[in-house]
Amino acid sequence: MHHFKQGRMRHSRHLGGRPVALPNSRSLPSYDAEDLRPDRIYNSLASSISDGTSPKLTVQDNHKPVFTNCSRYTPVVLEEQPVGTEVLQVHAIDNDPFESGGNITYSFVSAQGERLKFGINPRNGLITTKHIFDRDEPSREKVVYVTVRASDNGRPQLDDVCTIKVTIQDTNDNSPVFDKVNYLESVPQDLIPGREVMRISATDIDDGHNGVVVYGLEPKAFEDKDYFKIDHNTGVITLNQTIDKEPSYKFRMRATAMDKGDEPNEVSIDLEIIVVESHKKAPTFTNVPYGPIFLKENHSDFSTPIVTLDAESNINEYPELIFELVTGRTEQTNKLNTFILETEAQKAHIKLGRRLDYESINDYTLTIRVQNKYSLAAEEVIRIKIEDVNDNIPAFTEVISGSVFEHEPAGTPVMQVRAFDADGTSANNQVKYQLGDHENLFEIDSITGNITTKVEFDREKTDFYNVKVIAFDNSPSALLTNGKPNQGQQTFKIDIADKNDNPPRFTSKNYIAEAIPEDSNVNSVVTEVKANDNDTASIVMYSIIDGNTYDAFAIEKGTGKIRVNKPLDYENTTSYILTVRAFDGLFEDTAKVDIRIENVNDNRPVFLEYEKNVTIKEETLVDGCIANLQAYDPDIQDRKAPQRIVYFVVKEDQQKLLTINNEGCLSLIKPLDRDPPGYPIWQVLISAKDEDGGQTSQGESTEVVITLIDINDNAPYLNMDQPVVWNENAEPGTITALIARDNDSEENGPPFYFSLEGASEDIRNKFLISEAANGTNFFSSRVRFDREETKYYLIPITIKDSGHPPMTGTSTLTLVIGDENDNQMKSGSSSVFVYNYKGEAPDTDIGRVYVEDADDWDLPDKTFVWSGRGKHPNFNLDPNTGTITMLAGTPNGTYYLEFQVTEDSSYFHTHSVNAFVNVTVKEIPEIAVDRSGSIRLSGITEEEFVAPVGGISKKDILRNKLASILNVSRDNVDVFTVLHSPHHPLPPSPYFHSPSDPPILLDIRFSAHGSPYYQPEKINSMASNNLAELEKVLGVEIQMVSIDECIVEKASCEASCVNVLSKSSKPWVVYTNLTSFVGVRAIVDPKCTCLPSQPEVICLNGGTPVGLGCECPEGFEGPFCESLDVGFTGDGWALYPTLEACADSHLSLELSTLQDSGLVFYVGPISATGAATSLGVKDFMSLELFDGYPRVLMDYGSGTVKVEQKQIKLADGKPHRIDILWSNMSIELKVDSCQMSSCLSLTTPHGPNEFLNVNGPLQVGGVTFDIVTLGKTLGWNYLPGVSKRSYSGCVRNLTMNGRVYDLGFPSLSKNAIPGCSRGIAKAVSFGINSNFLVAILVCIAILLILVLAVVVNRKKRDDLLKDTDDIRETIINYEDEGGGEGDMTGYDLNVLRLPNQGLNGLMNGKRVPLGADDDDYDDDDDPRKESRPLGRAPEEVPDICGFLVDKKAAVDKDPETNPFDDVRHYAYEGDGNSTGSLSSLASGTDEGDLNFDYLSSFGPRFRKLADMYGEHSSDEEEDQYNQMGSESWC
Repeated sequence: MHHFKQGRMRHSRHLGGRPVALPNSRSLPSYDAEDLRPDRIYNSLASSISDGTSPKLTVQDNHKPVFTNCSRYTPVVLEEQPVGTEVLQVHAIDNDPFESGGNITYSFVSAQGERLKFGINPRNGLITTKHIFDRDEPSREKVVYVTVRASDNGRPQLDDVCTIKVTIQDTNDNSPVFDKVNYLESVPQDLIPGREVMRISATDIDDGHNGVVVYGLEPKAFEDKDYFKIDHNTGVITLNQTIDKEPSYKFRMRATAMDKGDEPNEVSIDLEIIVVESHKKAPTFTNVPYGPIFLKENHSDFSTPIVTLDAESNINEYPELIFELVTGRTEQTNKLNTFILETEAQKAHIKLGRRLDYESINDYTLTIRVQNKYSLAAEEVIRIKIEDVNDNIPAFTEVISGSVFEHEPAGTPVMQVRAFDADGTSANNQVKYQLGDHENLFEIDSITGNITTKVEFDREKTDFYNVKVIAFDNSPSALLTNGKPNQGQQTFKIDIADKNDNPPRFTSKNYIAEAIPEDSNVNSVVTEVKANDNDTASIVMYSIIDGNTYDAFAIEKGTGKIRVNKPLDYENTTSYILTVRAFDGLFEDTAKVDIRIENVNDNRPVFLEYEKNVTIKEETLVDGCIANLQAYDPDIQDRKAPQRIVYFVVKEDQQKLLTINNEGCLSLIKPLDRDPPGYPIWQVLISAKDEDGGQTSQGESTEVVITLIDINDNAPYLNMDQPVVWNENAEPGTITALIARDNDSEENGPPFYFSLEGASEDIRNKFLISEAANGTNFFSSRVRFDREETKYYLIPITIKDSGHPPMTGTSTLTLVIGDENDNQMKSGSSSVFVYNYKGEAPDTDIGRVYVEDADDWDLPDKTFVWSGRGKHPNFNLDPNTGTITMLAGTPNGTYYLEFQVTEDSSYFHTHSVNAFVNVTVKEIPEIAVDRSGSIRLSGITEEEFVAPVGGISKKDILRNKLASILNVSRDNVDVFTVLHSPHHPLPPSPYFHSPSDPPILLDIRFSAHGSPYYQPEKINSMASNNLAELEKVLGVEIQMVSIDECIVEKASCEASCVNVLSKSSKPWVVYTNLTSFVGVRAIVDPKCTCLPSQPEVICLNGGTPVGLGCECPEGFEGPFCESLDVGFTGDGWALYPTLEACADSHLSLELSTLQDSGLVFYVGPISATGAATSLGVKDFMSLELFDGYPRVLMDYGSGTVKVEQKQIKLADGKPHRIDILWSNMSIELKVDSCQMSSCLSLTTPHGPNEFLNVNGPLQVGGVTFDIVTLGKTLGWNYLPGVSKRSYSGCVRNLTMNGRVYDLGFPSLSKNAIPGCSRGIAKAVSFGINSNFLVAILVCIAILLILVLAVVVNRKKRDDLLKDTDDIRETIINYEDEGGGEGDMTGYDLNVLRLPNQGLNGLMNGKRVPLGADDDDYDDDDDPRKESRPLGRAPEEVPDICGFLVDKKAAVDKDPETNPFDDVRHYAYEGDGNSTGSLSSLASGTDEGDLNFDYLSSFGPRFRKLADMYGEHSSDEEEDQYNQMGSESWC
């Protein structure tokens, strides 16, 4: 290694500068590069460059950047230049290669948080402004120092710094400023010319000529010219000629002040000089100092006057004077009150007002004004110059560290320090340097601040030094009294940089990496090697130099991490021994790395050669193996060792037919079929897995191709388009060629032989089959046909093939007789019934004009026109098709339409007939559809359901039967939807249904109402209870009650599924000849979600929507005003909406009871017929108390499971919370949110079904049917309700997946009480001691006897049946109506009043049949009765009709009621009577125009009005469909 000789470095002087234009076209200073000298380079070079040749670098040296022209940088920036102005381009050199130390970046050295005023380009060193400078006051930015750092990219990083003084040059950017806003003076009339009148003063804060002010004066009026003149340099105004003006005259003048800049700035001001009498003299100064006054900037005597001025008033009798120190408009003119004035008689003393600072202001101009009584004044200007003193201590720049390489010779430059003295003159601000310590190691140039070494350093001994540097100025300190100059000091850290003089050493010569899986991911880490190098600056680079077969591994150069480079294979190479190298650029070391590969199961089994093609006979069960396969595992090197291979058939449909054992023997389970749905050739996929098929096993598949030898086991069948049409009246002839197909092979197929041997004699007499010479068989007619006799024929064709032995089959040929218009039409009439959903039906085709005509394909021969009254405004007619269109907005009513139909045919003359269509339009409200019940029929079309047979249709039969079941008027039942669900398509052929065709499914929706509409749970449950009877009267199978598209698991959704009723205003039309039915298109759609979204807030029970919630009446505490609790007495039940089919469900409720046993709730089928039979759906869930503990039974349709909890007993009268959570994986029961393991009961459901799918109502408090018998019929493993079928106690807060049930208002109920007081009271009574209970009962019996006696004595006067909610409160004894004035008792309802026993029947909801005795009648035995709690639901109405019927019967039987043979007519308000009838008050509307159904939606507070004015049936209908428990009006 070569070194230059030691030399002393004063300054580095080299910069390749370039000219840069400034905004004022000045150029940046440019510098010529001087020759590089050896003592200017910071690190050794390989050879001398004194001869100008390019230096050859030694790669191992790390050179330091050097600013070669730092001392020559003297940039100047004009003030007020915009941001981004170029200042200077600095340049440093570094002789290292660019990529390893020679790349220099530039930055500023700044204190933390310092706001930089310059920016520097880090790449090229160009300095620009980031701040607009102002050299003048108040900023006074005259000089700015910046320190630039040059950093290389070597390791370690080395730096050099350069501190640059940037001078801010003045521009003439300020105008002169007068020291006063205006000037006003007086002049005596006899003043001698040449004398001073006044003086003006202006200052300019610019520098140099830009701050020198010259003055001018000119009159504002011509007559004032030449009276005064001004000294252009001093601003003193003197009298130029004698004043010839009268006193009080004002001379108006304009004075100007202009600086001497290249582009001078000028300002002006107005002056007024007033002429006064001659005897009025201005005061004069008598003692004024000559020349400027000099003050040291550290002058601090604030009490002694700096100068004293004397003056005289020149008015003998008034010697008093007023002195004023005029405050100027700049700091130089005492703007900041640096000086103050004190007066003493005719003397004025100027004193110091604030501290001086030469570096801020070094020259002051003070104007002192004196004024006498006549307001005449004189002024004097005093100049005060400030002298600089040494009052600033040198301060270092921010550079605080440097570095030098170890083992460098003495004299090697280390760093340059810079300090600055803020004093304003060179006599005080010249800075020199000296070391404060370590003088034996370093030396410093006192002028430049360059620090160099005095010794050769070793980093391994000491790696840094803290060196103190002292900076001192060049004159005695004004701050100290010792006569020494000011000095500052700072400690700098000097790092001893490392050189690469130590080799790297691996931490181990042998590394071992064991058990590296052969399937390791590419780039995964195998191991890491480490080499240490005592040279901190040396970068150790790693590489693999040997043993890396196939480049299997790669090593990270900088970290030594060895990674997988290519996929490993244990079967090829089991271990690697790598040689790795650590190299620091000069020295190296090597080590061995032993990498051992671990075998993993990464190879798939390999099949040995075998016979892939197998031929066997179809429909034959072959014994033994039909093929033998064998595979081995390549991961097991010993082929004789057990290979642990398992085999299986891949395709699920083939697994039922073939099997393969672990020896590779493929055999048949069942015979294979060659014919459809089988195949002539079967491809059987066989998979082999190693490791006995474990989780990490690998698999391989192959195939066995089985060819089946055909046997004649299939009969031929017709394979042709059907139906075939043959027109009526056609002469006998060929109808069609017969085409057949046989699924067997050609050897067992054609030719085919056709015959009618299986047909009836009638068919054989009308048709024949003949064979042509080419072998084609033709089907022909023997006779002419009349479509009016038979519209189509189903003809059995017998077909025999040519197989051995031959097979014979029969196919049906559908022959339709085509229509000819050979019959004259006759007049006809038809009817159309339209349900108009919400009155929003658009223009709708509702049917065709019907005429009686045996022909049915003759529509093109007919034309249709209006007749009678002509066109109806609500309907349109298509003249070509006879289609009647009901127009949008057609109101309710019955419309009689008349038409004329004209027919033309080749069989008869043109003729016309009349046709009549009766259209009934009924608007059906949305609530009727929302609350509708539904059934799904199987095996019937919508036309068959609507068309009348024998004068009545199945739709009408269903309506009548529902009215009977629900015990309402027929008019209160609407069957409004009849359609085939789009989710279940119709069979392809309307003539012939194959057994393989899907069944025809027909969806029916219906509603019923008293005043409001009944809830769907009530309608559906009562229909289910009468399912067999409905099927009998309809003659149709009912597949399900309450249509549910989610009932069959995974038929519509893979997981969660809910039913959404989609309603459309566009009607669904069913056409038949005599009738057409236009219904509501309401379809149940499955949505694959857990809960349907609620588009709006719906508040129940009279609540009012408020934001996203509801404001509820008192007592309704649910989020949407639900009633949260219900009580049961042990002999009741309540029906609520069913549960949704959710993948993850959570049901919770609270119980309070004292009973050990009881069925709390049940949801599932309520009949063994319907969906349970037709679809095999028997899912259910129940919660019951068994010995005081909760038990849940749940069946997903594939087996019942039981979940019990035996930790917390519930029969203590206290509230207990029950949580039931179920999914496809588990069923969980929790009590009181207990988290102990003993409190949690968990089980798994029986598969394969995964979800609970139910569509029956949720029955709480008991059930409406014999649940034990139903469970046995459906084959449940566990039976609910065995111990007790009902529940006594309270149920609260029933929620399902966050949806709160409105418990207080069930859809249908018996002995269920809203609120829990009555139910709990009854339950508690059972816990009383029996002796005490007997005593209480005796007391109650005595009390009842006493009460009965009183009642009997007063029964003629007291109305015992009156109640706060008496359903008969609108029945009044009308004295003016119903019987006339003379018959006051003819309509007296008092005769219907009975003693107390009649009360219980009404209050308990019991109905006594006609002729039955009250005491003998048990309402539990009456299947038609229905009960409801005292807290009647808002939708239900009192049964007044039933009440009257019962009471009439009871009165007839009562021996105390007189007279016995009196026949009375009881009705509403004179119905049917003319005497005194209120009909005289009738308006122009009839009762049908008044619809008060909307009252039912107003909530509980309007319940009574809804009961009184809601829709009701007539007496005649009640008589016809009179059933017990009617809830309609009479």
